[in-house]
Amino acid sequence: MNFIRQIDFKRVALHCLYWIFFLFFYITNKSNDTSTYDFTFVYTWKILAQAIAGYGLIYWIIPQTLNKKKYLLFIVSALSWLYIVFAFLMILKYYYLEPKFPGFFDDWLGHKMNIPQRLTSVKLILREFSFITYPIIILGFISFNRKQQRLLKLEEEKKSMELKVLKNQLNPHFLFNTLNNLYTLTLKKDDKAPEVIAKLSEILDFVLYRCNEDYVSIEKEIALIENYIALEKLRYSENRLDISFTKDIQESNKISPLIVLTFIENAFKHGVVNETEKAAIRLKLESKKQQIIFSIENTKPKNDFAAISDKSKIGLINVRKQLDLLYPKKHKMEINETQTHYTVKLYLSL
Repeated sequence: MNFIRQIDFKRVALHCLYWIFFLFFYITNKSNDTSTYDFTFVYTWKILAQAIAGYGLIYWIIPQTLNKKKYLLFIVSALSWLYIVFAFLMILKYYYLEPKFPGFFDDWLGHKMNIPQRLTSVKLILREFSFITYPIIILGFISFNRKQQRLLKLEEEKKSMELKVLKNQLNPHFLFNTLNNLYTLTLKKDDKAPEVIAKLSEILDFVLYRCNEDYVSIEKEIALIENYIALEKLRYSENRLDISFTKDIQESNKISPLIVLTFIENAFKHGVVNETEKAAIRLKLESKKQQIIFSIENTKPKNDFAAISDKSKIGLINVRKQLDLLYPKKHKMEINETQTHYTVKLYLSL
C-alpha cells in the first residue's frame, strides 16, 4: 500500500501519453497496404524496447555514471545497455514477430539475416540504435529541463533563506547598538529619552515589519536613515557632531532595506563615539535611472580607538554577502581610508 501511495499517477499518465503519441505518429506514417492491427501490434513492441532503453539510461545509468563524472563508464554502460535492448528486439523479431506476421518485414534490412548475423551487423546495429534512441533524446531533454527548473527553484529558496539569515544577523546587531544608546540616556535621566523611544519605535516598525521584502522604496529607506540620524543626534551636541545628509532623488527606485545602514552605524561608532574633538559625517544618496549611488565619509578620531572592531566587521561582511545575493555583478563598493578620513561609496545597478 505504501508503494502505491508513493506513485505519482499524474507523472505516470504523462509518460504513457508520451509513448502513445509516438505510436500514433508511427501509425499515421504507415503505408496504405499495411494492416493497422499488424502495424500497431509490431510497433507496440518496438516502443516497449525504446521505453526500456530510455528509462534504463535516464533513471539508472546516467545517475550512477554521468552524474558522478564517470564519463568512460557512462559511455561503456550506455552502449552496452543499448546493445542489450537491440539484441532483445532482434530476438523478439526473429522468434516471435516475423513468424506471426509473415511479409510484414520483407523490406526490413535484417530480414534475410539469422540471429548471429543480426547481432554483429554494424549497419543494422547503427540503424536500430538510431531508431531506439531518438525518442530517448526528446525524453532526456524534457527530464533535463525539469531538473534544471527544480535546481533553479532550490537556488531561489536557498538565496531567500540566506538573506533571511543575514537580516536576522544584522537586525540584532543594529538593535543592540540603538538600545545601548537609549540605556545611556536613561542612566543620565535625560529628557531626550522619550523622543529616542519614539524614534526607536519607528525604526523597529521598519526593521520588524517592512524588511521582510527583498526591496523597499528609496523613500522608505530615506525615512529610516533620517530617523536613525535624528536618534543619534540626540546624543551629541553641535560642538561634538557636524552631520549632513544630501538626497538627490531623480527617480523613485527600490533598494534592499538596511543595506546602507551598517555604513552609517560604523561612521557613528568609529567616527564620533571615540572622537574628543568635533566629528564630521557626510552622507549622500542619489537615485537615478537604473542606478543608486550611496556615499558616506566620516572623520577618524585622532587617537588609538579608531580601529574597526570584529563586531563591526560582522556587519560589513553581511552587507557584502547581501550585495552578492541581491545585486550579483550589479554592484560596486569602494572603500578608501586615510589617516584622517574613512570613505565608502556604493554603486547599485538596477
